[in-house]
Amino acid sequence: MVNRTPLFTAGGTDVDLADPHFFAGDRFLEVAREARRRHPVAWTNPERDGFWSVTAYRPGREVLRRPDVFTSTRGMRLGAGAAAVAAASGRMLVVSDGADHQRLRPAHARWFSSRALADLAPGLRDTVDRRLRELVDRGEPVDVVADLALPVPSWVLFRMMGVPRRDWDELAALTATGFDDADPSPAAAAERAAAHSAVFAYFFELLERRRADPGDDIVSTLATADHGGRPLTDEEIVLNCDGLLNGGLETTPHAISGALLAFARHPEQWRRLRADPGLLDTAIEEILRHTSPPGHAMRTATRDTTLGDATIAGGDRVVVWLPSCNRDEEVFAEPDRFLVDRRPNPHVGFGGGPHYCVGAALARLELRCVLESLLGQVAEIREVGEPARQASNFLNGLRRLDVVLEPARTPATPTGPLR
Repeated sequence: MVNRTPLFTAGGTDVDLADPHFFAGDRFLEVAREARRRHPVAWTNPERDGFWSVTAYRPGREVLRRPDVFTSTRGMRLGAGAAAVAAASGRMLVVSDGADHQRLRPAHARWFSSRALADLAPGLRDTVDRRLRELVDRGEPVDVVADLALPVPSWVLFRMMGVPRRDWDELAALTATGFDDADPSPAAAAERAAAHSAVFAYFFELLERRRADPGDDIVSTLATADHGGRPLTDEEIVLNCDGLLNGGLETTPHAISGALLAFARHPEQWRRLRADPGLLDTAIEEILRHTSPPGHAMRTATRDTTLGDATIAGGDRVVVWLPSCNRDEEVFAEPDRFLVDRRPNPHVGFGGGPHYCVGAALARLELRCVLESLLGQVAEIREVGEPARQASNFLNGLRRLDVVLEPARTPATPTGPLR
């Protein structure tokens, strides 16, 4: 019998990192700080389906960078069904390693290249400017999650995927339902499964249309190109479309809404950025570190190994808590402060290693468009009431955030063209 020590005891016996509802509160960062100090790699939930929790930056980065020892092929998130993981393993980018990953990643990459994003940027900027002008002109509190953070990534990703405008709202709602793990009941699990099935059915139908009449979109590219010596199968295409929806519609909104919350709570940083928009690049990286939208990344040990002071057995699950890694005191000075000029900033907000987020450049572009528009139109961001956090250990962010956007009398100094 393997003796798995140390045990995760930070925060006391009422802390359950497998419970999505624990993350709807505000204790996680406090618990993570204690865990980094006492046991940065620790066996968690030993009485149930146990796993190793990694809360420190350096062992977390090691897990992310070594797919030969810590594989994604057996699932990359807590709570995923074994059958669903088995069906996607080696065929979906996020649960593939080695040759399969090397075959699948280029099929996505061209759509996230600098050239593709440069073509997208003007339309995105115009869309964000119009939406923000509407919100500012209301002159009353707005829920920036529903009114700004969710629509912006939807507009971008659905256009890139060639989804007709009439289908956007329905597909976004199905995606949100499919990845909402707040309710563990059988009825909710069935609803999530039905939502995923509906998404798959939608993309099978869209794939048929694109094969008959290819367009300039991601689905057409996946359907018609040869990748790694053979075309992708229909199942591979649909699985990866589902993965793109999760990555594009479920993480970037948390970065956008988290940015507004950070600036509302740190108004001196908003004033500093307005006074010096040349800090925009470092501000974007600080938003990604401070908000850390992916809550965790899970891997499975392929063999017995050591990680820090812990001995990991082959087959053990290893969960890297990314928001905790991004607050590690040994790497980030004053890690709980939000600083728009933070340098250096080697955050793991996009993961690391071969699975570094394929859409990272797109997420940065979306944040840049939102921030530049805010700089031009908003003098002050004021929080109204308490924000509501999402009940999820996989996605770290807000369900609702009401703010007042005080209009700017004069815009901040222009920062130049979007990059």
